[in-house]
Amino acid sequence: MRVLARKEYGSRECPSCACEIPQNVNKCPICGYLFPVATPRQKRMRLWGALLMLGLIAFLYLLRYL
Repeated sequence: MRVLARKEYGSRECPSCACEIPQNVNKCPICGYLFPVATPRQKRMRLWGALLMLGLIAFLYLLRYL
């Protein structure tokens, strides 16, 4: 995803110091906490996990009503 520096993305709270920072910043300017960034492999695993769960739900739904 492309992040525009001038666009307002809202804010989030730093879990380390509770400071409100913009969502498009991955390092807290106050305490230096680094927010975790998902790797491409983790993103793929989430996608496959979601697809697997949807398939399981569809299978159980069909099994119950057929």
